[in-house]
Amino acid sequence: MDKSKDVFLISKEEDFDLICSPIRASVLETLVAFGPMPIREIASKMGKSATLIHHHVGILFRGGLLREHAREKRGKHVERIFAVTTEDWRYDFETNPDVMAAGMLRIARTWGKHAERVLTKALKKNRRFTIPMRRFLTVRAETGYLSEQAAQSVRDHLTAIRRIFEQERTRTGGAPFHIFWNYFPMAEDSANDKGSSPTKSGKKPKVKTPKSKSKAAKSVKKVNRASRDK
Repeated sequence: MDKSKDVFLISKEEDFDLICSPIRASVLETLVAFGPMPIREIASKMGKSATLIHHHVGILFRGGLLREHAREKRGKHVERIFAVTTEDWRYDFETNPDVMAAGMLRIARTWGKHAERVLTKALKKNRRFTIPMRRFLTVRAETGYLSEQAAQSVRDHLTAIRRIFEQERTRTGGAPFHIFWNYFPMAEDSANDKGSSPTKSGKKPKVKTPKSKSKAAKSVKKVNRASRDK
């Protein structure tokens, strides 16, 4: 954690352990979405026990992803109010690529399952599909070839979406929304697969079958012919 820049640098397996727990993922998202709150409120929002949330908040706090925002007196007790330290997570792809690859897969699985749980809960509450649900619910995937400019344009749009959420969190009112995405360049074709790559027109080039047979095939044909002549 680089506290001077409020950046959480993810570079070790232990860093992924912090964020690849479904419960901790939910804690982080709850605090990001609704702002600083004590453990009992986090537990209430998530529908979990305060004891369970206390355990996971402690892990996130010691790991540097949560900070103590304030302390408030509640009866005879003093409650600690927690907030996220930063939403700026950055990945160190150079130090240990194998650890990063395994960790990114863990993040995709963890947050993908979290998104599924959030959607399941929303659908249970909206069995008849309310007007907002019918208007905004979208579940789909896109795969295709993108130029470098187009790929950057998609990245810029995703960044803009995140900024909209960040700006709206500073306001009161509105309804809670959830969005989840994975965006990445797929594995590049190998040199042997170039024939299957699309051309500039977007169509796959035709693979020409060589007309001439191999020398070995010609030799076998000659031997067979000689055998018949005898």
